[in-house]
Parts: sequence; C-alpha cells; structure tokens
Amino acid sequence: MTTILIVLVAILSVVGSVAWVRPSKRDVKLATWRQEARVAGLQVKLEALKAEPKESGIREDIGLASYFLYLPKAQKDDEMTWAVVKAEGWLKAHLPSGWSWYRREIALNSEKLQALIESCPIPIHAIERTPKGSRVVWDETGQEFEAHKLVEFLNQVQSIS
Repeated sequence: MTTILIVLVAILSVVGSVAWVRPSKRDVKLATWRQEARVAGLQVKLEALKAEPKESGIREDIGLASYFLYLPKAQKDDEMTWAVVKAEGWLKAHLPSGWSWYRREIALNSEKLQALIESCPIPIHAIERTPKGSRVVWDETGQEFEAHKLVEFLNQVQSIS
C-alpha cells in the first residue's frame, strides 16, 4: 500500500510540474499576436510612456506593450512629434473626453485626430508619432487582433501632421 502511495505522489509531482511550466491560454494568445505583428512589419516592446506629473499632469505610466511601426527612411523636412494618452492630465485641448496630450500640446486638426483615435482597431492607451515612425501603447486585451489593420492605422497616424 505504501508503495502505491509513493508512486502516486511521484506521478502527481511530475504532472504538477509539467502543468506549472506550460504557458497559459493568455500567454499563447499574446505570443501569437506578437508574432503576427512582427510578420506584418511591427516591432513589439514591453515599454510604456512614463508618467509626466510636472509637465502634463499625468500621474501614472501608460500601458504595458508598445507596437511600433518604424519608417525605412524618415523625411528630412518632417519634425512633427506628438503623443496623446488616455489619462487625465492638464493638456486636453481639442481631444476626446478622457484623453490628454503627453508632455506638450500640438496644434493639429482636432477632427482628424478625434476620428483617428476612434478608428483604432484595438483598445489603446496612447498614440505617439515621431518623424521616424509611430506607435500605440495598449494592454493587449480583447478577443481579436489583426496586425495588418494596426499597420494601416499606424500609417494613418504617420500622415497626420
């Protein structure tokens, strides 16, 4: 009888160890999404926009994962850099409710920017545009992810100046 108990405990410890090491369904989903993004030409980094309480009133870091679209060659005359975040801050001019400018306010076509924010194919927490490319910051939640739609969206972000 004790031999059976020892064998049973050994089997359960092996099965438990294997189950503990296996990735969860969420881990598998995120790995699939990130691979799709890389294949579509995006770079994925686990970095957020840092809080800027003195400059813009944003008290917490924004997001967890950043999906970047880098341009192969930046235009020489393009110096436009801006970012908006889904957080309460001081700089809110011409943005939808709940959104703020990150670091500084930029004079952009507010209707285009609002339409852009609303048209994003994923639930984002921030959009950033620089001459070298654009990115979205999000927490990788939701049921669906289509990398080609995100690439199209980031190309639209790049065209707003």
